[in-house]
Amino acid sequence: MTDPLAVDGSFTTRTRARSWEDGLIVGSGRVGAIIWGASPTQTIAIAHERCFLPANPRPAAPLIASSLEELRERVLAGDGEGAGRLLAAAAEVSGFERDLVWTDPLGICATLELTPSVDDGPVRRRIDPERGEVALVWHRPEGDLTVRLVAPRDLDEIRVAVEAPFPCDVGLRLGLGGGVGEGATWAPAYAGLVEAVATASPDPSVVASTRRDGTAIATTIVRGGEDWAPTPTADAVTGTLRVPAGGRAELRLRTVPGRAAPHVDPTDLGDWDEVMRRQERTHGELVARSRLELGGDARVGETTEAIWARARAGDPAARRRVVEIAYLSGRANAISATGELPPTLQGVWQGTWAPAWSADYTMNGNVQNGGIASLIPTGTPELARSLLALLLPHLDDYRANAARVFGASGMLLPARMSTHGRANHFSPDYPHLFWIGAGGWALRVAADVVSVTGDASLVDDALWQLAVGVLEFAETGLADIDGTLHAVPGYSPENAPVPGGSPVASDATMDIAILRDAARSTAVLAAARGDHSLTDRWARVVERLPAYRVADDGTLAEWIDPRWPQNHAHRHASHLYPLWYETDPAFRGDTAEASRLRDAARRTIHQRIAWRAEDPTAPPGRMEMAFGLVQLGVAAAALGDAPAALRCAEWLALEHWTPALTTTHDAGRIFNLDASGGLPAVVAAMLVGSDQRSVALFPALPDAWESYGAVTGLTARGGIVIDRLEWDAEGARATLRRRHGAPAPVRVRVGEPFSLPEGGAGAEVVVGTEPATIVLGLSAGQHARADPDPRG
Repeated sequence: MTDPLAVDGSFTTRTRARSWEDGLIVGSGRVGAIIWGASPTQTIAIAHERCFLPANPRPAAPLIASSLEELRERVLAGDGEGAGRLLAAAAEVSGFERDLVWTDPLGICATLELTPSVDDGPVRRRIDPERGEVALVWHRPEGDLTVRLVAPRDLDEIRVAVEAPFPCDVGLRLGLGGGVGEGATWAPAYAGLVEAVATASPDPSVVASTRRDGTAIATTIVRGGEDWAPTPTADAVTGTLRVPAGGRAELRLRTVPGRAAPHVDPTDLGDWDEVMRRQERTHGELVARSRLELGGDARVGETTEAIWARARAGDPAARRRVVEIAYLSGRANAISATGELPPTLQGVWQGTWAPAWSADYTMNGNVQNGGIASLIPTGTPELARSLLALLLPHLDDYRANAARVFGASGMLLPARMSTHGRANHFSPDYPHLFWIGAGGWALRVAADVVSVTGDASLVDDALWQLAVGVLEFAETGLADIDGTLHAVPGYSPENAPVPGGSPVASDATMDIAILRDAARSTAVLAAARGDHSLTDRWARVVERLPAYRVADDGTLAEWIDPRWPQNHAHRHASHLYPLWYETDPAFRGDTAEASRLRDAARRTIHQRIAWRAEDPTAPPGRMEMAFGLVQLGVAAAALGDAPAALRCAEWLALEHWTPALTTTHDAGRIFNLDASGGLPAVVAAMLVGSDQRSVALFPALPDAWESYGAVTGLTARGGIVIDRLEWDAEGARATLRRRHGAPAPVRVRVGEPFSLPEGGAGAEVVVGTEPATIVLGLSAGQHARADPDPRG
C-alpha cells in the first residue's frame, strides 16, 4: 500500500467573523486567543486556563442528610415531585434560594484591537491546525496584508505578526472588551463586575480586576508597537504597530494570573520563524501523533464552506473529507485547550462576559465525553492527566459534599466546577447533587492513562485518597434495602422519567455502571501502586449492586428501578456508560442475558438517533448537545453497529463544525469544545477497541469507509500502540507495538470485513516494544468492493 497520509494542513474560509463565536482560535494549552471582526478592525480576546472571575458565591453543599430518609421514602414511593419539594425545603434551610448557584465563569483577561490603515476589502481567513497558526489575509491592489496569530505551546504567550508588501500602520488598543454571542444571551452577564486598569510604561499592560474588592484576575503585558499612551479613562492604552514595506512587525502578549509587575518580559523565543519552528516541534508533534485518511475528496483551494456544502448535499467523498478535517481540527482544538488543566466547555477561549454555562467544567459528560474524550485513544494520553490536576486539589470539598448531602463518609464530586469542589449548583429541576458518578468516572480516566502509558507515578497519595473516597461513599452513601445497595435519591443526567416531571428518581443506570466500573479501574490503579487493600471491599460492593434491566419496550433501562418509565426524548444517553470504556462484563460473552443487554443497548441507540433525526436542527429542534452524539457513537462502535456510529460521526462533523473549524454545542450555535474532543473519540472507537487483555481492530468499520483508509497513532489499554492501521478493498495491515514492558501475548480480535491470516476473528499475538505487523485478509464470504480507489 502507498502512504495515504500526506497532509495539507491549511484550510481557508471566506466567512466574516462578525461575532467572537465565529472567530479563529489559537491556544497554547495555558492561554487561548480568539480573533474576530466584521471590518478591518479585528479584536483579539485572550483567556487563561486559571483565570476564572470570582463572581459567584461559594457556599458549602446544602445540609440534606437530615432529610435523607424522608427523601428516600418519597422516591421509593414513586413520588419524585414530593422528593423535589423536600430537596428545595432542605436547601432553603441551608440558605439556598430558588436560583441556581453558578460556578465562577472563565473570564476574558484582555482584548487587543488591531486597525490597519487600509480600507476594508475581500478577506480570507486561514487555519493551520497542525502548526497551531491562524491568519487573516486582505487582498489589496498593491499586495496582501496578512495578520498572523500563534500561541506557543505550554507558554502564557500569544504572538501576533503583521506582514505587508507596502508600508502600513496598524492602530492598537489594549483593554478589556468582549462581545455577546447568540448562544450566550440567556446566560448571567458579568461585564459589570470587572474593571481594567491600563498603563503605558515601562511596557503597555492591562490588569483585569473585580470591581467589588479589586482582586486581580490577570495581567497582560505587550512587547512591541510604539507611541503607547493611556486613554483618558485609563482603562485602555493605545499605540501603533508600524509595518515596513515588504517586512513584518510583531507583538508579544503575555498573560499571567493575578497581578504581575509590568516589566515582566514574555519568554524570549526569538523571531516569528523561530517561534514557528518550536511550534512544529511541540504543538505540531502532538497533533501529528494521529492522522486519519479516508480517501476524502481534497480539492486545492476549496474553502471549508464549499467542502461542507458538498458533504451536506450527500457527496460521499466530501462526507469522508469533512470527517478527515474534523478529526484533524478537533484533535488540534482539544490539544490547544489542554494545559495544566483540561478544556472547559469553551476550551481556553473566551470572547464574552455572558458565557453559556459559565464556560466551566461540566463533569456529567461534557469534559469526559467532550473536551478530553480523544486525548487517550488518539495518542496524547499524557494530556489526560490534566483532569486530575483539576480534581485532586479539592478532596476536602468532596468529603464535605458526601457528609452534608448523604450523611456518608468518602467523597462526592460535583457535577459542575471551576474554582472549588462544592456541590452547590442544583435545583429541584436539576438535582445535580444526587448524581454520584463523577468520582468513579475520574478513576476510569486515571486507570486508562496508567494502562496506556504504564506510568505508575500517576497513582500518588492524592489519587489513592480519591480511590478510597469513592469506595467509602459506595459503602456508606447507598441505601441498603434487603441486602441490595440502591442509589436513592438518584439522578440520570439531565433526564426525567416523565417529560416535564421530576428528575429525582432512583438507581440511575449510569451511577450503578460507574460504581461497577470503579471497581475495575481501582484494580488497575492498585496494581500500579502495589496496594490491593481495596479489592475485597469493592468486590462486596459490586456483589450487592442491582443488575441491569431491560425496559418493557426492549431498550436498556435508564433507571434500573422498574418504577421509573423510559424517556427517550432527550439529548443525554448516560445509561450507555457500560459500553464506553472496557465493556461491562454483564454485556460480554455468549450468554442469553449478555445478548439481551446488547440488543437492548442497540435499541436504545436507534431510539435516540431516530428522535434526533425527526428534527436535526438546533433547539427547539433536536440536534442539541454534541456530546450526546459522542455517547451514542462510542456505544454503537462497541456493539459493532457501524451504521449507527457513522451516523453520529457524520452528524458531529456536518452539524457541529463551523467554517473556522471550531465547534458548537448545538447544530450551528453556541461556541463549545465538546465536538472537537468527541468526534475523534468516536472515529477511534470505530477503528480500535480494547480492554486490559485484548485489542479489537475494525470493531465498527462502515461500508462508506471500506474501500480505502488509514489511521496512525491510536493507543489501546495494556500499553498497545497501533502505529498504523490501513485498509483497502483487498485487505488490511496493522502495525502494533507495546509502549512499555516485556513482550507478551495480546488477544487480537478483528471485525468485518477482515479476518486474521489463520482465519477467524481472534488470535493470540505476541507484541513487544518493537513494531509487529499483522496482515489481514477478507473474511470468508466477503468480496473486494467495486468502488474505485479514491486516490485515483
